[in-house]
Amino acid sequence: MNLHTPKIELLLRPHELLSLENTQRNMAIECKEGVVWVTCAGENNDHMLTAGNRYTPKTSGEVVIEALGKACVDIESK
Repeated sequence: MNLHTPKIELLLRPHELLSLENTQRNMAIECKEGVVWVTCAGENNDHMLTAGNRYTPKTSGEVVIEALGKACVDIESK
């Protein structure tokens, strides 16, 4: 998925995967509800976000988000 809007809210079903390209290193991910697991290409660690937590990938490349249950995330292009 290519992100061309400044901010988008996505509702994810349990175990649903979302793959995004962070080509300009300008993405921020905020978990609004539930728990999501975030994996970023080029980073050594994965990140678990719970409601209210936000993460900004440190590298460009693919970002994969997996909902561990029903979840809602905001994806923002800064």
